Amino acid sequence: MRILKQQIGFSLVELSVVILVVGLLGIGSISVFSEKKTHVQWQESDLKLKLVKKHLINYVNFNKFLLCPDANGDGFENRSANGSCLVSAGTVPFNNLNLSLADISDSWGNLFRYVIDRGATNIANMTNCPIDSACFFNNMAPPVFDLTTLPVMGQSGVNNLRVCRVVNCNAATAGTNIDGDDFIAVLISLNENGNIVKNLDVAENLNNTDFQFFVRTEYSEAPYFDDLIQTISGNELKKRFDMEIIENQNPIVPVSNVVVNPTVAGVVAIAGGTGDNDRFSDKIGVNVETRIMEFGQEHAGKTITLTFDAIIEGGWEDAGVNGGTPETNWQGKLETQDRFMVGLNGSDVSDLNGSLVDLDDGVARFDNHQVTESFYYDEDLDGDNTWYETLSFDVNLDESGNVKLDLAVFSTHVSEEVTVSNIEAILYAYPPDVPALPKIQAIYGIPETEGLD
Repeated sequence: MRILKQQIGFSLVELSVVILVVGLLGIGSISVFSEKKTHVQWQESDLKLKLVKKHLINYVNFNKFLLCPDANGDGFENRSANGSCLVSAGTVPFNNLNLSLADISDSWGNLFRYVIDRGATNIANMTNCPIDSACFFNNMAPPVFDLTTLPVMGQSGVNNLRVCRVVNCNAATAGTNIDGDDFIAVLISLNENGNIVKNLDVAENLNNTDFQFFVRTEYSEAPYFDDLIQTISGNELKKRFDMEIIENQNPIVPVSNVVVNPTVAGVVAIAGGTGDNDRFSDKIGVNVETRIMEFGQEHAGKTITLTFDAIIEGGWEDAGVNGGTPETNWQGKLETQDRFMVGLNGSDVSDLNGSLVDLDDGVARFDNHQVTESFYYDEDLDGDNTWYETLSFDVNLDESGNVKLDLAVFSTHVSEEVTVSNIEAILYAYPPDVPALPKIQAIYGIPETEGLD
């Protein structure tokens, strides 16, 4: 008599079916993750592009002219010998803006394009003020533009920039197909295919090669389009630059009218009442102001970008650190090294406030900060003893999801002042880890799996 034994295991067909199911699940999860990652990178590029626009407008606010493009990649604007812009299309002059190379690059590592009014490359246009909008770039006797400087509504300039909602943007485009006209400058993030120069779709090719006409439309897979654009208009440059263009601002800290050590007059008096007005003193006065920004514990350890504007005034001494000529008194003592310091996520330094300390000892208290920056200024290097800064720092949130900002000034004179405003903290949202695949229950004797990492 034949004895039938129960078959243990599985056939090749059954195994093939299981492998196919696992493969399909894996492909689906990876595809979803890839799309989510690309979208977050696209959003990050958009935020960085807006930040660059803010820095350019702040630069105009402080210096009364707009920067020319960087033509050779050294991070500085490039001008001809007569003062006109060398090119009308290049990259962002990040060194002039106190930014880094990473700040002016999209999430795929491509540098942002910076295109300006074509008349700025002609000195005749640039100096024809206030009739020609190229005046916005004139740095020979700023400010040379005012509320009457073109373009104004209804009076287009032939060298201004146009942005369209259709792929064939040109001088003949009209009506609702125009997204915006008469721009002074355009910033472009080319994104994922930014390193490709051939076989681009019509819209992306225009954004990559034209110096006057550009396309801003929705993201598309077919035809492929993922460019991002920010524009700067003449009216933006002429107003008092109080626009808020940064998204995801921390709501805890005001973004304007925040000052260090405010007095009743709204002016920052650094070292007021603590400095002895002796530039060769062994002791130095300290004032510290602290701001805490709360993002929530769920964001602990994530990276934020913190920016603020600062106006530095007074006769600062740097003992030659910043390139000036150090002075000594009749006893041969070297002048002090006045400092403006920025410390992040450090321990309490409030006891330094309003005190006279040894400079080295006071500065050493900031060594435990996550980021510590010292800024020196010298009256010999600045005609009116006034400096303007737009500072940016990347910092990790602490275990509570907070960032603590300490602003300190070490100075011997009450006239050496700092005003801080427009404190903004941006939290970038990064994609989660690759999702684990769902568990697969035991089938035909195959052990249960725990998913794939």
